Amino acid sequence: MNIINFESNETPVDPFKLEGSVVDIPMKEEKLEHFWDKKGIYKVDVEGNIVQGLGIVGQSYPLSTHKDFFSQQHEMLINKFPNEHIKDAHAHYRTSRDGAWALQDIRFPNIKFPIESRKHTTEVGLRNVSWHSVDGSASNNALFGAIDFFCTNGMITGEYELVKKKNTKHFDMRRFIDEIEKSVEEFYTTVRKYQMWANRDITFENAKSVVESLPVADRSKEKLLNIYSQEATTRGSNLWALYSSFTNYSSHTDNGFAIRRTASDHEAQTMLKREFEVASWVENEEFVRLAA
Repeated sequence: MNIINFESNETPVDPFKLEGSVVDIPMKEEKLEHFWDKKGIYKVDVEGNIVQGLGIVGQSYPLSTHKDFFSQQHEMLINKFPNEHIKDAHAHYRTSRDGAWALQDIRFPNIKFPIESRKHTTEVGLRNVSWHSVDGSASNNALFGAIDFFCTNGMITGEYELVKKKNTKHFDMRRFIDEIEKSVEEFYTTVRKYQMWANRDITFENAKSVVESLPVADRSKEKLLNIYSQEATTRGSNLWALYSSFTNYSSHTDNGFAIRRTASDHEAQTMLKREFEVASWVENEEFVRLAA
């Protein structure tokens, strides 16, 4: 069942549609006249003229544009997977902080496994997520997670899957990519765990005890239980349905958990933060007790 290295000469050019995407932002760096140890990072137009400032960082902070950061990972993915998996992959790109922070979310619909309960069957597929910033607000991060193709809920199962490296002058992209490649094996372990959760029947009171133990506001607990009731109707009253109610919260904003609009562009970062919240919820004592 494990994925093997497989080089293909038939892989299309730019299979992840990076060219011309929202993260394909031309940038340059310039020394700041009155600060010997600082430099500015700028968005520029095709002629190199400054369009917008993206941040101020130390002189030794290396500028790796979003396109450079993601494209080098694409080389690894193309060599890692058969062309049949690459050609149908879907890449989603998002930015925050006026373009200084960027996220890549690639779903592989041909790398999938069924999750079956007595009432419902869905398929979960491999997902690769990576993000970084050019203004020092985030390190270089990447992980392999999963996506539920029934409802497009994204799933991160714990920070142990996260490959994270600070963007310093000693940052080695090759070593970073090597670690990402190794982390894909966690996907298979995760799928087996999801199936165990689908086999574990629970009551509404069980679900309520887990939700009540979460470090969220009472109003949020009520909303999560409402989502669980809907999930249980479709998937059955099991632990997988409870987990799906959590991933619904972290993947969608039309479920009572809208994002407050402000002058700051933060939606992409906020949704990623929610995914890590959910990863911590399934390590909660009450959830773990039901899963045992």
